[in-house]
Amino acid sequence: MRRAAALAIFAVVNSAAIAEQANSPAPTPAAPAVQAKPLPKAETPSGGVQAKPQPASAPNAAAPAVLSQSKFLGMLYAEIAKRTPAENTVGKGDVAASFHVNGQGKVDKVVIEKTSSPAHAELVKKILAAVQAPQPPGGGADISQNFKFH
Repeated sequence: MRRAAALAIFAVVNSAAIAEQANSPAPTPAAPAVQAKPLPKAETPSGGVQAKPQPASAPNAAAPAVLSQSKFLGMLYAEIAKRTPAENTVGKGDVAASFHVNGQGKVDKVVIEKTSSPAHAELVKKILAAVQAPQPPGGGADISQNFKFH
């Protein structure tokens, strides 16, 4: 019986303490004290003392994020569309081209597979030369694209 009474008193005291804590503002933990360490010293040729140079480093330098294939293609096609003129001087025509995007996102090889005219082929080469795409997944990408000029 004593044990049951002791447990009941403990439960009442604990519930009162919990209720009191819930109504009072939570204490803010103090920041730990940080003591600055002196920089290492190095002697100069004149006998003076100067701070030893620290190596430069980027504290939060993150590696470039690798895109998924579909995200890369979406960004590549948006870049091609941005470089394609709304009005062209060569008139209506079609071009089928294959090209390679290197690890830096530049088109470094273009093969014209089919074209309405040499002028259309040159326009496509000019468009692709101006493209700056993100880094392709896997370091490079071979792409085929049809261009239709109106």
